[in-house]
Amino acid sequence: MTGVEPRGEETTPRPPAAPPPRPPEQRSAMLDRFGLLARLLIHLAFRHVRIRPELVERVRQLASEGTVIYVMRYRSAIDYLLVNALLLREGLPRARFAPGVSTTWWRPVREAVRWLLRRPPTPAQQHAACAALVASGEPVLLFMRSQAAAGRRRRALAAARLGPQYLRDVVRASAQAGRPTFLVPVAIFRGAGFHRRESRLATLLYSVQEAPGEAKRLFTYYWNARQTHVTLGREIALRRFVEENRREGEERMVRRLARALQIFLYREERVVQGPTLLPRRLVREMVLRDPELARLTRRLAAERGVPRSTIVREARGYVDEMAASFNGLYFAILEFVFTRVFPRVFSGLEVLGLERVVERMKEHPVVLVPCHRSHFDYLILTYIFHVNYLSPPHIAAGINLSFWPMGPLFRGAGAYFIRRTFEDNELYKMVFRKYLTFLIREGYTQEFFIEGGRTRTGKILTPKLGMLAAIVNAFVGGVRKDLYLVPISIHYGRIPEEEAYRREVSGEEKERESLGALLRARSILKRRYGTAYVSYGEPISLLEALGETRERFRDREGEPEVEEEKHRFVRRLGFRILRDVNAVAVVGATSVSATALLSMERAACRVHEFLVGTRAAIALCRVQGVRLTASLARNEATDFREGLAWLETGGLVQRLGDSDGTVLHVPVDKRTSLDFYKNNTIHFFLLPALVTRALLAGVPGSALREHVAWWLDLYRWEFPLPDRDGLGGEIARWLAYYRETGALAGDALDPAHPVVRLTAGVLECYREAYLVAARTVASQKEWPVKQGDVVQRMRRQFATSLLLGETRKPEANSVVTFGNALSRMAELGHVAVRRRGRERWVERGPAFDRVPELVRQLRD
Repeated sequence: MTGVEPRGEETTPRPPAAPPPRPPEQRSAMLDRFGLLARLLIHLAFRHVRIRPELVERVRQLASEGTVIYVMRYRSAIDYLLVNALLLREGLPRARFAPGVSTTWWRPVREAVRWLLRRPPTPAQQHAACAALVASGEPVLLFMRSQAAAGRRRRALAAARLGPQYLRDVVRASAQAGRPTFLVPVAIFRGAGFHRRESRLATLLYSVQEAPGEAKRLFTYYWNARQTHVTLGREIALRRFVEENRREGEERMVRRLARALQIFLYREERVVQGPTLLPRRLVREMVLRDPELARLTRRLAAERGVPRSTIVREARGYVDEMAASFNGLYFAILEFVFTRVFPRVFSGLEVLGLERVVERMKEHPVVLVPCHRSHFDYLILTYIFHVNYLSPPHIAAGINLSFWPMGPLFRGAGAYFIRRTFEDNELYKMVFRKYLTFLIREGYTQEFFIEGGRTRTGKILTPKLGMLAAIVNAFVGGVRKDLYLVPISIHYGRIPEEEAYRREVSGEEKERESLGALLRARSILKRRYGTAYVSYGEPISLLEALGETRERFRDREGEPEVEEEKHRFVRRLGFRILRDVNAVAVVGATSVSATALLSMERAACRVHEFLVGTRAAIALCRVQGVRLTASLARNEATDFREGLAWLETGGLVQRLGDSDGTVLHVPVDKRTSLDFYKNNTIHFFLLPALVTRALLAGVPGSALREHVAWWLDLYRWEFPLPDRDGLGGEIARWLAYYRETGALAGDALDPAHPVVRLTAGVLECYREAYLVAARTVASQKEWPVKQGDVVQRMRRQFATSLLLGETRKPEANSVVTFGNALSRMAELGHVAVRRRGRERWVERGPAFDRVPELVRQLRD
């Protein structure tokens, strides 16, 4: 034995396995070079096709990790050419195979002739080519259905299902591939999200056709050349899908995979198309056929002693007065006007959080619940949906907006008009309930303003619960599995209605909406109002919010204790929505400037004092994680030179010369306007302001929570109150922040600290207004008295107190704040408010003798 191994047993490294042979080029392979016909079509119809950059990057990342399989819903040579051009433009991998299509006619002439001379592949050859390409890691594109899917016969439908046939090949071939395989759904949308039945021109302009012929498809691409976009869905990792469903067998697994892809494509189309928009005639018929409404019409006819047809005619009139009637022409007119007016009025529009709303829209209907600060709110929200190719919402609007000529335009763009009050009209109330149920049942996106009307003070108003209660009642009835409520904050750098709000808060009558008022308002086009910000909050699942109570509300409807529980639920939900609206609000330069200026003890301040206040306000916002606008970031870096110049140009601030530097002064008649912007974000300063005032008043730590809670209760008509269960924790958090910043040392508060000086004055205008309101009520000798007269006496008393130096915040002299104070005193029993006809009268309440105590608490 020499220890030398035989030569034949020598160990040598094996060469790597040879890669599978590259399959030959297919007749359906996407092209790198196009012929004259294809270039012409791409130039005319496809050169403006859009796709979101983040989707492009995601597919590029997937292609670097594995094999990309594109999936589309319907087979179409025109759609295939569009996707080819888009992938080539974006530098993404192009499919080397697609079943049932040919790119011969899109090739240069010589190549086209060469391919025409070849024999078309058989179905078996196509399946083999698909499997070979996937096994070698090449991208392909699959269609789930052929054009025959539009047919009605079962056999034709079965033959049209291309997806499962080729998905089977992909599943088998991917097991042999060395790289992971990703299925990427592709959806194409032509025109804006507007799908209306029995409409011709509107359908042509704004419809996403489900499966039109190639000629009509090409024409709609050309017609909507600038409004075509492609979306790419979340990929399906095939290897993981196979592992999770291996036990079901290949056939069931392929069917499940095909269904998952179809569901995604359907949901993407549903987001854009929405449910079919029906003519008002059909909507009226569907609403009037409701059994409960029919029973009511019979009962009312018997009670009034008139034919039932008379009551039905009345109900029909209510539906016509109320219902939206989408019209492509009217929608196009509003879009045309808005896209030209908006850039002249606003510097820009930023949208935050829309993507999470879109994800919910794929599964269940959504109801948009924005704050309401301007008439522009309606247009901006619809415009955002339009430019993002989302089905336009049905908007609940007050009947005051149905004036000619805007009423028909608004109705054509999705507005439905409801009366401000209809408690005594049983028939109108039932028609409204049934129309709302119809909208929810059909799955339309809706929008309503929970405050009822536009805020004149800048802060969110107390919620009006009628619309929310109607939505909850319809949902409890079982018309939908789930429904999402979406809180939305809308923030403007400046508000176009600024001057009108100032007059109304000062007691002037609100001008009714009319053509004349619209023409007079054209002056707003001469000014710029900064950037508008729209922030979408986390959607609230109504199913989760109701939980187990949904069944109890449905099964025991009408029982007093259940109805009371439902009322409490709706109230809690309404305030939750308002808190969520506030939580996603942005903070801009105008609101920070207003907060700093109006929190000063005096009517004027030096520039360095102003800057100290703005930095304190920004710090308080940052510690809460509030989003700051780009303009605020610029101003913070440049000592608010841009912001102050803008306020000075608008007359909200005056610069006065002084031997020690520049003095900033807010004219008395402009403090109310500036207060509007302070109130936009006052909720971020509410708790620290109350903590500061308590500490300045010497309230001990053990009584701090009770003291703050008392003031929150007093201001319940002013602000959506924070959650009581977490109030103690929030106070502790602010105390820790005060200690961290040096504002609080032990139990001693530093009155000169910037945070203390800012927060001490934030709520002073409300304290002064409530103090004057309580003093006016306490001194009232003659009862009862009209509510309007009481409010005017409060305004006169406040003006006198200003002259005497007893109050120092002119912006507190507001009919809105005095009205809220009176409502709170009515809840506390100090007064009672009774309605007599159209007038509200105020009289002494059972706790009237405790009003002096309230005055002392407010004064101290």
